[in-house]
Parts: sequence; structure tokens; C-alpha cells
Amino acid sequence: MPRYAFNHAIWHEEEGVEEKNFRKYLPESEKMQNWIDKSKNPAVNILHTHTVARGNESLWGSLIYKQSATSKGSREVFHFYLSKEVFVTSKIDFEQESDLDKGEILKQMESAASSVEIMMIILGEMVASILHKIDRFEERLHDLLWAIKEQNNKKTLGEIENIRHEILLWKHLIMGFQEIKMAIEETFGKDVTEQIEYRRTATRIERCVMLVNSYEDEVNNMVDIENVVANYRGNEIMKTLTVLTTLFTPVMAWGALWGMNFENMPELKWKFGYLGSVLIILGSTFILYLYLKQKGWMGDILQSIGKNASRKK
Repeated sequence: MPRYAFNHAIWHEEEGVEEKNFRKYLPESEKMQNWIDKSKNPAVNILHTHTVARGNESLWGSLIYKQSATSKGSREVFHFYLSKEVFVTSKIDFEQESDLDKGEILKQMESAASSVEIMMIILGEMVASILHKIDRFEERLHDLLWAIKEQNNKKTLGEIENIRHEILLWKHLIMGFQEIKMAIEETFGKDVTEQIEYRRTATRIERCVMLVNSYEDEVNNMVDIENVVANYRGNEIMKTLTVLTTLFTPVMAWGALWGMNFENMPELKWKFGYLGSVLIILGSTFILYLYLKQKGWMGDILQSIGKNASRKK
């Protein structure tokens, strides 16, 4: 498999973490064996550090750098072993990931001052790939902001939930890069953190974190707006139904009274019984309407009806 020698470091890109060529660069230890066993199909990031022996520090693990938003099992994993002398990784499918240009990455590595810088270059390009996808994601977020204003419906709510899920995936991915950045400083000390590639990738990771956190705040605000609108609409519906039910109470009450079939009902023989019943129903309904209006329980409903009518015109 490819072996790339640079001025101050060597990068071994092997087929997989279980291959003999990958293992031969690793120190023999139980931790290493457990990592290899767990790294066959990891669902979460794996990271270990070795800092006991001064001058022989190392860092190894498995990083999920790509996760499908629609399929739980569709992910890309990056296995690596890093020491001051050697850097070994599993094969990275540069052809499948259009944002990762292997030629440009190798050219950038020529000026790397250490194996840590080589790793940070690769991590930096992976983060750049995430940033490119986040830029496309931002367009969807912008469209959703206006959809909430123009057509707030069940479909819009579903899109908010999809966006929210994707942001959680972005946060999960970036968390792995953040952990590696901190683990490198913990393992190799302040010397490596002053190197240019480390600083560049660290800044890129921070920019990614800032964007995702900002988008999360925006989506949370969208959810709050959606909840306010839903509660308002629900209250308006319940208020309207309550008022209408109350207004029609005299109709139902008088109708139930005069719909009885008792034999002794003098109203049935009145000459103007029908007209009188209509007047009584209308009068009692009007009195009830005046009472509700005086209490201020119908103002918002009448204003809403007025606005809707004016919009239709």
C-alpha cells in the first residue's frame, strides 16, 4: 500500500486496520488489540492516548468523518495510529469524496514539519468537506426561514424536524474532530500546537463548531415560533368554537323545549306562536351576544373575521 515520505515524517496508508501491514507499525499491547477488534464497524468514535513513556507518546483511534442523514449504517470511518516518528492510517476513499483532493493534500504535506502536521492536514481537509456540505445546508435553512412566514403548515414542521436531525449529526461529527484536537495537545504537548497546520485545522474546527451552534440556535428559535403559532391557533379555534356554541345555546334550548310532545302545551295553539318563538330565540341570542361582547370575549374573533374578509377582497 502507499507509503509517502516527507521531510520530517512518513505516512503509511494501509488497506484496513486489521491488515498485517497496518499492525506491524503498532506496538504490541492489549489496548491495541481491543481497538482493532472494536474498529470493525464502530458506531461511535474511538480514541486512546499513550503518555506513560516520555518521548514515546502515541495516539490512536477511529473517527467517523462522514455520516448519511438518511441511513444509520451508512458512514465513513478513518482509522489511525500517530506517534512522533510514524503516522499510519486506513485507506481513505478520495475518489468517492469529491471534496478531498488527494493531489492537493499530498502537495500540502510536503512542507509538514511532523507526523502530527500530516494528520492535521488530513483532518483539516475532512473538516473543509463538512463545511462545504454545511454551506449547501445553509441554503435549505434560509428557504425554511421564509417558509415559516409564508406557508406555515405541517410540511414546514416536518422540514424543521429534518433540519434539526441533520444539525445533531453535524454536531456529532464535529465532536470527534474536537476530541482529537484536544487529545493531540494532551499527548504531544504545546510544541505541536504552535505548528501552522495544527493552528489552521484547529481554527477550521472552531469555525465549524460556531456555524453548527448558530444554526442550532436558529432552528430552536424556529421551533419556538412554531409552538407559539400552534398554541395561538389552537386557542383561537377553541375560543371560536366556545363562542359559537354559546351563541347557539338559546336556539338549542328553545328548540328542545318546543320540540317536546306533551299533550298540555298551550303554545301550540297560539295564533302567532311560530312568530313569537322566532322572536324569543333571536332576542335571547342577541342579549347573549351583547353580554359576551361586553365581557370582551368576542373582540379578537370579530377582528380576525374582518381581516380575513378584507384580505379576500
